[in-house]
Amino acid sequence: MKSYAADKVRNVVLLGHSGSGKTTYAEAALFFSGATKRFGKVDEGNTVSDYDPEEIRRKVSISTSVLPVEWQDTKINFLDTPGYFDFVAESKLAMSVADTALIMVSAKSGVEVGTEKAWEYTEEMHLPRIFFVNQMDDENADFERTLADMRVKFGKSVAPLQIPFNDADGKFVGFINLIKRDARKKVDGKLQPCEMPEDKKDEVEVLRSMLVEVAAESSDELMEKF
Repeated sequence: MKSYAADKVRNVVLLGHSGSGKTTYAEAALFFSGATKRFGKVDEGNTVSDYDPEEIRRKVSISTSVLPVEWQDTKINFLDTPGYFDFVAESKLAMSVADTALIMVSAKSGVEVGTEKAWEYTEEMHLPRIFFVNQMDDENADFERTLADMRVKFGKSVAPLQIPFNDADGKFVGFINLIKRDARKKVDGKLQPCEMPEDKKDEVEVLRSMLVEVAAESSDELMEKF
């Protein structure tokens, strides 16, 4: 791994309820960035971050792991934290050195106690944060319900940057970037550009307006333009 200047290094702490997919997300970042050649799985006990025998046995994270990922011209240090409250000290220690927080939310379980705690901790530390709605491939996943739940719990400042879309059989296949108004779908395990589904175009404009309004409220100058 090459050397990086300080302005090219980011520390991102992964927070969320136990089982929301923090370790799997980190494993995906390692694999798709080329840092590893194998996509480890928690159930198989072969992930990079959960290496301790007790973690492998319990299938949960006990301590925080630092996972460096090189992406384009930036080094991103993902800090994979435990989800159980017994190890909250590990999470708070990781947050103290993080630039931003990525809060994982299960699309099938929605906002959980661990989600609310993660929000509270980031509020206390004034840490910038972004939600990642995970497990969209589960048959019980519901993105719209999860988004609505987050806006009720955490306020109208929560706005989507991307939304998922399904195929004719209702299976999750890709997502739409609301800022760029472009779509990508999964083909043979990789994302490829595609046409935006016709039945999503009106929804995209509504949600994009929501996003623009939230962004505008953060600046008087932007609000005047809005």
